[in-house]
Amino acid sequence: MRILLINDIARYGNGGGNRVVVETLEGLHARGHTVGCIFHSGTAELSPGIWTRHVDDRQPQETVRRAMLDAIAEFQPDFIQSHSTQVLESYRDWAPRYPTAQFAHDESWFCAGGNRVDRSLTHCHRAHGIACLALNYAIGCGGKSPVGNLKRWLRVGERIQVGHAQKIEFQVASNFMRQGFLENGFPPERIEVIPLYASAPTVASATEPGLIVAPARLFFHKGIAVLLEALHTVKDTPWRLVVPGNGPEKPHLEALAQRLGVADRLLLPGELHPDDVARWYARSQLVAFPVLRAEPFGLVGVEALAHGKPIVAFAGGAVDEWLWPGETGLKVDEKSPAALGRALRELLMDPQRCDAMGRAAQIRYKQFTLDAYLDRLLRHFEQIREQFSATRS
Repeated sequence: MRILLINDIARYGNGGGNRVVVETLEGLHARGHTVGCIFHSGTAELSPGIWTRHVDDRQPQETVRRAMLDAIAEFQPDFIQSHSTQVLESYRDWAPRYPTAQFAHDESWFCAGGNRVDRSLTHCHRAHGIACLALNYAIGCGGKSPVGNLKRWLRVGERIQVGHAQKIEFQVASNFMRQGFLENGFPPERIEVIPLYASAPTVASATEPGLIVAPARLFFHKGIAVLLEALHTVKDTPWRLVVPGNGPEKPHLEALAQRLGVADRLLLPGELHPDDVARWYARSQLVAFPVLRAEPFGLVGVEALAHGKPIVAFAGGAVDEWLWPGETGLKVDEKSPAALGRALRELLMDPQRCDAMGRAAQIRYKQFTLDAYLDRLLRHFEQIREQFSATRS
């Protein structure tokens, strides 16, 4: 099959969604499919046999539309999978011509705030509408700029309109994400759940007692500050925290670690290649996932399963779909440093329990392999192609 993916970038970096695009392309290529990628920024970092084209979405809208159609026509795909929300105008051009699916990685498809949470981090189930503009301020789910809030609100309205008008087939990684689309009026038959995956470990290492790994982009909602405060309460066992990732919270986290007197226990190595992150997983005693919002999926969860490591995570979102409490880790209902600290201490003080949870995690991992993901993806591609052919005959 000739499969074309469309995304903002075509390399590792800036979050798990871009990594998924790269590894999907590489995985389909390895299976013998002819694959290509149209991307909007940066440079491509893909295998030589993968076709790529750069279409800069900062150009005038009509220029982008023509360039997208020209690139698609050059590749002649049997199927298009888009991971981008930056080319909606072009969507109207290609969706009627080619079998297409949109993989939605987050709630920005139907929420102008992006995360569907208020200032207290309570999750919202309201459909996108005019009330959202006022609620940006009333419950704090938007930004501080009225103009910025209006622009985001209009963009989300356009996405929803295009999604309904073009009858887009959506792919999401969790039932939690599927529910968000249903709450915004999308029919259930057009929302396919395809859980994401973790690559099988290629490195092994002795476990370092007390080592906690928490891969995350350094943004407030990722909860790393809460994690530091939680670990500060763990007084009776040594620990060390490694947080691979970049983001604007880094100076705040460094200052917080200094204030708490734990700067020598915190390592912020920046954004690392997945192979380097895998080495930290291999050495860790446990993995932490202190995300404060309701997470659309959370690749860290299935990566912990793959590496046979127990995970401690706040409840909510898709966490319930990859964490088996008491079996593969601990789920913390109260999003506070005290509650998180108690759960972390419980496992740090019990290495044998960590080992048992790690073994259980590896068994559960079998449903989250790259092969399982690609199998589901290709089955859905074929299903959409059959439906597309039937409507044109």
